[in-house]
Amino acid sequence: MTTKKTETRDKLTPRQRETFAWVKAFIRDHGMPPTVREIGDAFGIKSSSVFHLLKELERKGYLERGELGARSLIVKGRKRVPCGCVEVPIVGRIPAGRPVEAIEHETGTLHVNKELLRGRGGFALQVVGDSMVDAGILDGDYVIVRKQDTAEDGDVVVALIEDEATLKRFHREDDGVRLEPANSRMQSIHVRTGEFRIQGKVVGVQRHLGRFPQQIQI
Repeated sequence: MTTKKTETRDKLTPRQRETFAWVKAFIRDHGMPPTVREIGDAFGIKSSSVFHLLKELERKGYLERGELGARSLIVKGRKRVPCGCVEVPIVGRIPAGRPVEAIEHETGTLHVNKELLRGRGGFALQVVGDSMVDAGILDGDYVIVRKQDTAEDGDVVVALIEDEATLKRFHREDDGVRLEPANSRMQSIHVRTGEFRIQGKVVGVQRHLGRFPQQIQI
């Protein structure tokens, strides 16, 4: 019987751990690694200190330097983000029916076209239920959400009602808003202004057909 050798890496200091986490978040949000100057500006430290931090992260097996000039950092063991894409976290599952408590912990990532986010942050949620089927959003799909706290009539949004999340089409009314399903068998949710918050606008859907994901713009 053979056993698979497990790779071990030296533990990081608090500052190294903070820097490593920031670099990963930057790559995820921008689709490219940061420069030494950007890291220095973020932490208020000189370039020489940044070089020392990066050298230690490389020595401990967390980063490596590529051959792309200023933006040459590579997170070891991480799949490269395709050109023109950014990486967004999958932060849980969201019902497409009645609101239930959202799960807000990262369960993976998706690569999405950066044009969908228009320079803003984003996240993804896996859909549960069939209340949005007529909008082309099916049970099991991943919705790609651009972070914003406003919406136009007809937008598909992730809305929080008393800290419970739902996925619906947004419409303004005289006394509040109507969150409308895209399924004729289901009823709309009416809430007064101040009783809900918009977490973001759905800008795309990713559906997995066998081994190959299909990304659809909303």
